Amino acid sequence: MTTLDMSTPGELRLVLQGEAENVILTTVRRWPHWLRAEVERNPADQSQCVAVTLVTESGQEATLREILRRSFGLIFPPEGGSRTLVAPPNAKPRPRGAKPRLH
Repeated sequence: MTTLDMSTPGELRLVLQGEAENVILTTVRRWPHWLRAEVERNPADQSQCVAVTLVTESGQEATLREILRRSFGLIFPPEGGSRTLVAPPNAKPRPRGAKPRLH
């Protein structure tokens, strides 16, 4: 589950929970506007990560929303909230060197 949290004044928090969100983390982790990252670990097994929270300034809200919308189809209401990332259906691989067909 992906959560856009705006409850802390001046901050925007992107909370990524679950293995499916690894694709989001891989995409946005090097974005230069993150102020900090918070890692939540499983209390029973500290080697397991349960969630990652990335924090930026609230002024970056429009940019972050656009990244999430364009890259992952995630659209959040104005007040933030949670969304489930839907994995795209498995596409058939094209033969190497084949050009896409336009209809």
